[in-house]
Amino acid sequence: MSGEVSAENLTFHDLVPVEELPLGQMRLFTVAGEEVLLCSAAGGFFALRNRCPHAESPLHEGRLRQNSISCPLHGARFDLVSGRALGGTGYRPLTCFPVKVEGGRVWVGIKG
Repeated sequence: MSGEVSAENLTFHDLVPVEELPLGQMRLFTVAGEEVLLCSAAGGFFALRNRCPHAESPLHEGRLRQNSISCPLHGARFDLVSGRALGGTGYRPLTCFPVKVEGGRVWVGIKG
């Protein structure tokens, strides 16, 4: 099971122009009371809850590589597409939020 959020009852929030988040960069936003980390990676834009599911460490302090992010506390790597842990067992998946690009801007879907 992935950490993806269901598309039901989502409100999309305008975050940033596409050109303001270059490839390989990430930026932290607060959206509807949720800390959302937006990542620009090889596969596109990805949004996730800014907490490692293992120890609640802030992922914006981690390392972004291609389509994965690593926890700064214990080094666990997670897939940005599915949220699942890579190369380890026992970690819950990341919470991932739907992202869309419209009108040259990046939008994230948050439930509620």
